[in-house]
Amino acid sequence: MASTQLPLETLSTWAMFNDVDLVDVEAREIPGCGLGLLSNKELSREEETFDIPTLLMIPGELVLSAEAVENYAKVDKNFRQLLEAAGHKKVLSDRPKTSLKGGVSTPWTEYVKYLPPQVPVTTLWTEQEREMLNGTSLEASTSPASLLHCLRPSLKSKYRLSLVTQSATAAKIVALTDEFDELREISATLPFWNELFWESDKVSLIDWVRVDAWFRSRCLELPKSGEAMVPVLDLANHSSKANAYYEENGKDEVVLLLRPGCRVSSGDEMTISYGDAKSGAEMLFSYGFIDPASAADRITLPLIPMEDDPLGKAKLHVFDGAPTVEFVRANGSLSWKSPFAYFMCLNEEDGLSFRVLQDTGGSRELKLFWQEEDVTSTTTAFEQHIDQHPLAQIFRLRVVSVLEDLVASQLERLATGVSLEDLDESLNEGGLVCGTCISVAATLREQETSLLEAAAKALEDQKTQLLADENVVAYLGLMEDAQNDLVQDELSNEDEDFS
Repeated sequence: MASTQLPLETLSTWAMFNDVDLVDVEAREIPGCGLGLLSNKELSREEETFDIPTLLMIPGELVLSAEAVENYAKVDKNFRQLLEAAGHKKVLSDRPKTSLKGGVSTPWTEYVKYLPPQVPVTTLWTEQEREMLNGTSLEASTSPASLLHCLRPSLKSKYRLSLVTQSATAAKIVALTDEFDELREISATLPFWNELFWESDKVSLIDWVRVDAWFRSRCLELPKSGEAMVPVLDLANHSSKANAYYEENGKDEVVLLLRPGCRVSSGDEMTISYGDAKSGAEMLFSYGFIDPASAADRITLPLIPMEDDPLGKAKLHVFDGAPTVEFVRANGSLSWKSPFAYFMCLNEEDGLSFRVLQDTGGSRELKLFWQEEDVTSTTTAFEQHIDQHPLAQIFRLRVVSVLEDLVASQLERLATGVSLEDLDESLNEGGLVCGTCISVAATLREQETSLLEAAAKALEDQKTQLLADENVVAYLGLMEDAQNDLVQDELSNEDEDFS
């Protein structure tokens, strides 16, 4: 849905009419960063002081949160009708648009016209730009927890498998396409929305993708209101050395405050932290940029059950978590975590089994058993389940071997992926890819290559230690003897057949 962009110079007028107090900041275009908030005077705050400079104040009624959506539905009958028919989260973004044709106008009706039409998240990259992610974790998958968090509850189970069979961006686009198609089907039966959206062809899939990008890249976690978009405050950029922070005060206003011990000059950019440290892939997927100074040194890769595993689909079905492995490097030390890997590497001959049981109500349910014990509710605890098993070290060796192969494959994908130097010289000149996309893709590839090389070394060391374990040595010796006996028997049988 195309809308007229409003010049940034008029934002102060919008703020004045809507009781937004730009106390000591102003919105400006910042080279290389898009929009941002700049201090318009010299400010300072001591470490221990009750004199806290307020930079910006936004009334609580302007916050676009779940509660705000419910309240808006009380005054706009058409919106309420859509909300009830399509679901709450799905129509969150439609609230500002109802005023376009007879709906109740809100401050957001005009504010969305200040938001940039181009958002650098990967769902809005061109096909050529997305090719630069080949070999990265954003091609293999994203942090599935992050992606699942972006989906409605009804879609989480539907797309759990797609997270390990599609790229993160592709899986997200598929999910958004399904959401858009479902919204269109439902709203087409409502006269007001059918005329507004579909009879005039004012809304397309790209609008839905853009709104999702706005929300993902701009929403904040407020102490009281939860996940929400806050006008003007959402212009503040992220920094690992943020000089400001936001909170909700006793009047339910959202305020931007100067951090303790900070001093800024007139014209300095006011920045905030977007929350817990995210990996480079997560930052790019959610925000459209990577801050090397604050990006967590970690990578999440999907795990797919082995092709010849007859229990593979059942394992994915009952597993209570994301089928992934996470590698983390901190203080020069590499560690990994993967509850699914321990589950994935166990077989029926080890003592793993599935049974379909019927409860007292007549419903049938798939149950998981380990050593004849029901472990359906603890599928993420197989690292602990195997502890007392005589073959525990063998199971651990299997896991490390699987992860070692995964890392080697991922490194090979990165090494044979698209050449960013060639892209820079050819596609960029032809305008087929954005220079910013090339730069951020290069950053992600460098980060992940370095981390995966460290992971390969750590896994090799773990494998060497496990192969030296006396239980593993004894087990492999028995397996070798059994294999030799089998070969000898086959040779004897061949001799007898020949005779």
